[in-house]
Amino acid sequence: MENKTQCIKNKKINCFTLENFENLGSINNCHLAKATFQNSKMDSIKVRHSHLTKSNLQKCNIKKASFQNTNLEKSSFAWSNLQSNQFLSDNISNVNFQFVDLSNSRLISCKAQKSDFRWSKLINCRFIDCNLKEANFSNTDLRNVIFEGCNLKGAMYNINTRLPFTRDMANSLGMNFVGVN
Repeated sequence: MENKTQCIKNKKINCFTLENFENLGSINNCHLAKATFQNSKMDSIKVRHSHLTKSNLQKCNIKKASFQNTNLEKSSFAWSNLQSNQFLSDNISNVNFQFVDLSNSRLISCKAQKSDFRWSKLINCRFIDCNLKEANFSNTDLRNVIFEGCNLKGAMYNINTRLPFTRDMANSLGMNFVGVN
């Protein structure tokens, strides 16, 4: 039996649920606030011009996907695999990225204030022109991360954070060391 890729377009549904799903190819121009996609496989999905605030995207496989002009504020990707993704002009503020693999991903012109990247895997991740004000990078290895033109004012790091630059440089960028000095 052939598995056809499903698309969601021009829909407005609050509390939408699609758990353990495997064939979602795109979400375009949708309002799906408080949606649940937990445990779904959405590799190569294209999400465009959509509103997915407070959505549950935990424990998902979403590799080689692209998100563009999408509002994901207060959503959770905790424990998800987001390798090789692209986020372009998205609102990912207050998003839970704890224990997420964002290796080889690019985040360009995104609003990511107060997002939580604790314990995330960010190997070769690039943040370009992103607002990362007050983001939490505690317990994260950032040595191979590129921050280009980003606002890191108030971004948090701790003794277990592996920075891509010196601690003095982090402080000059406005980052805050949290924990024991």
